[in-house]
Amino acid sequence: MRCMMLVGLCVMVHSVLSVSVLSISVTAQDLNWKDLSPGTLHSGLNEIQVKYGGELRRLVVVAPKVFDKAKSYPILFCFHGAGGNADNQIARWRRHVDRRDLLVVGVDAVQSLKKWNFKQDFHGVNHDDVGLICEVIKVLISNGLADAKAIYATGHSSGGLFCYRLAKESALFAAVCPMSCGMAKGAHDPDKSTAPVHLMQVIGDRDKSYLGTTNPKVTMYSAEQRIAVWRAFNECKSQTVMKAHGREIKVKTYTNSDGIELAICEAKDQGHHLRLDLRDAADVIALDFMLKHRKK
Repeated sequence: MRCMMLVGLCVMVHSVLSVSVLSISVTAQDLNWKDLSPGTLHSGLNEIQVKYGGELRRLVVVAPKVFDKAKSYPILFCFHGAGGNADNQIARWRRHVDRRDLLVVGVDAVQSLKKWNFKQDFHGVNHDDVGLICEVIKVLISNGLADAKAIYATGHSSGGLFCYRLAKESALFAAVCPMSCGMAKGAHDPDKSTAPVHLMQVIGDRDKSYLGTTNPKVTMYSAEQRIAVWRAFNECKSQTVMKAHGREIKVKTYTNSDGIELAICEAKDQGHHLRLDLRDAADVIALDFMLKHRKK
């Protein structure tokens, strides 16, 4: 009787172990970077999970309805604000996918924090968000999905701050467009290791960061100061070009001798969240700015 019980117990243990091994195998397969390949991605919305830096990270990729898997596409990363996730930015930007013939990529910040690591030692944990995004770009390029000369980034608030960090630290972007955010003094100032990049700031003139902010951990440049910093770095000595878009949006553009453009798109009487019609108009202006530029 004891023998039969032992046999039964062994069978049960073997069964449990088999299920566990199968579960681990499936999970490991789900974490494979091959999910960012033409053979796996399809038109419309794709939700992908990858393991990076010990964290499970969620990506959302939107491909055009007519998705040519043999083609290399412009890539637009859109980064959410603090407390959010990729879904709201995907909902905002996916409308442009078919008309502009591009791939839009949204990424979740580590969800226990829900904020981007825009500056080392600002948050409690220094997640390597820059490394993650650079790795995603390299995989998209190596898999033939991304046009290496047409990689772009935009983001709102915390996501916009992260764009400034990417502009400073990564050489992979043709243009970036931080939105409704500050620029951290000492963390986002371009230096000799910063690659040339076209940059447009979109901001309401009543945004909380428009005049700059200070706290014990970080000082944010005002909108005027941050443009001055990048203008000096790019050596934009040409006259300012001013263009009005209706009565409430104006764009100032500065260009250097190499054709690198720096611009600020201001929305009149707007705070941290632009009125919906102005936000949509500013998005089109930002896309026009980014997509006309290719990395040399």
